[in-house]
Amino acid sequence: ASEGFFSTKGQGKHWLCLENGFPHPGSDMDKIPTRQRVTRTIGFAVRVKKVPTVPGLPEELVNDGNAPNVAGTAARLTELTQHLNENFQVLVDHMSFMKQREMVHRELHEQTFTKVVWWNILEIATVVIVTFGQVLNVWWILSKRNSSARYY
Repeated sequence: ASEGFFSTKGQGKHWLCLENGFPHPGSDMDKIPTRQRVTRTIGFAVRVKKVPTVPGLPEELVNDGNAPNVAGTAARLTELTQHLNENFQVLVDHMSFMKQREMVHRELHEQTFTKVVWWNILEIATVVIVTFGQVLNVWWILSKRNSSARYY
């Protein structure tokens, strides 16, 4: 399983293949235990953008021996800005994934909690019924014993 960030430069059509753990015909997934071959939710983000170019600067700013290299500085700032923007987009993707994951786990937690509550209610009802039955049984035994003792 691969994880991480990938980038490529090119033109034309690109094919993106993703596997989520479910075997496809002709794969070597048959060697993996069935328990691990389950459908999984996967997330990915695709960003398509043009490679930016730094617009031309006046010749006197570029070639002035006393002035700093403005074109190089502008190119470096543009590159850093793009890198910061990409990292911010990755952070936004990660946060949206975490939000979705939290919703899924909260739903699972609430379903489990509801089942536990209903199971506890069933247990309490069962204990109350059994207790009531035992009290009636003891009362019946004692009343039978008392009624038979009167005649002797």
